[in-house]
Amino acid sequence: MPRIYVYFALLLLLVGAIATRAVADDPCCGPDSGLGFSGSVGLEVTFTPIPPLSYNIESGLTLSVSVAGFTLASETVFDLSGFESQGISVDVILGAVQIGDDILFDPYFSWNDLSIAAQIVGIGIGTDLILADIGSVQTPEYTMAAVLRLSSGINCGFSITTLTGFGAVDLVNMLGGITAPFSHDLLDLFYHTQFLFASAPSTKVTVVSGFYFEEELVRLQMDYMGLLSSSTTWFNWTGFAQEVLEIGYRFEEPSLALLAAIAIDDSFSVSDLDFILDLQIDPVRFTSRTSFAATVPPATLPIAFSGQGFALSFALCDQVTVGSITLFDATFMFAEQDLVIEATIDPVSLTSLTTFDATGFSGQWIEARVTFSGVSLYTQAAFDFSGINSVSFGFELTF
Repeated sequence: MPRIYVYFALLLLLVGAIATRAVADDPCCGPDSGLGFSGSVGLEVTFTPIPPLSYNIESGLTLSVSVAGFTLASETVFDLSGFESQGISVDVILGAVQIGDDILFDPYFSWNDLSIAAQIVGIGIGTDLILADIGSVQTPEYTMAAVLRLSSGINCGFSITTLTGFGAVDLVNMLGGITAPFSHDLLDLFYHTQFLFASAPSTKVTVVSGFYFEEELVRLQMDYMGLLSSSTTWFNWTGFAQEVLEIGYRFEEPSLALLAAIAIDDSFSVSDLDFILDLQIDPVRFTSRTSFAATVPPATLPIAFSGQGFALSFALCDQVTVGSITLFDATFMFAEQDLVIEATIDPVSLTSLTTFDATGFSGQWIEARVTFSGVSLYTQAAFDFSGINSVSFGFELTF
């Protein structure tokens, strides 16, 4: 059975390549035709040692074609054991309506998300119909889920978003997994370092058995005259489940933002509390995050200090950016230090991330990239005290 999907993936890539070549050679589809034809092709090969004496080689092939409001993207992954996964996404824009379909095989069918969204007079309406396999390879279990979306942006920086899930939970993943939008923006230095060499978190909801109401998410957000405020509330079939509140203020010249984020659990008790300070005086940016968390009985205080983080970034000659992330634990003892160097001297760019923990050196990640004429060649390496963890190299071609 896996061979069927291999042949299917190869056939899809072949058809895509033929279609791409045909359109590119068509004089009616030139740069001035108005069709907006574009695309990209990428290949990445990753070598991963497996102690004590084995290894694995994984290759990923990506293809993207976009023309006249139609976009097709494909990602195929193989390793030494054979076919790993095949992901296909199709997006079509028809005026104010956007239709999309995401299909995933890993290696057997596991996910199909058909989405329809429309934007009418500043109001967004959409629905996702999902068919997923939540069972095992030996015993597949196919189930349906649906997510209804409604959003509206009003003057004065006010917006509202609601998500309703039937047979689906973790709806916040449809909002990028962001539970507190202003906190996420102000903590950009922390997240930039965190995902510099790591994969971005999944944006898929979790499908559960049974097509019943499972979760409701309501987000209110306001950014007006420097005032920052948001409320994200979760409900389930039993009622209130969780809420995250944000309140803060942003000053101009120099750019200074102060924000407090409070998380309330289903017992209406404070579970987390963050205080964030973000200061930008070009070319320097400094961010501080102080965290508190709920305590466990018999503690006398409802919440206690749980961690402190400092982020610092500054640019040198607009070509080199140096960043530092320092984390302390609940006892205010040193927990982690991340040092980032990003340098770009066209057409070459270099990125380095070095991590230290309480015991000393923890890990090193390095990337070198050369970009010219729409082609990008790159290589990545990760290692620690035990040796090399992975080595990747690949290319990306855009046209």
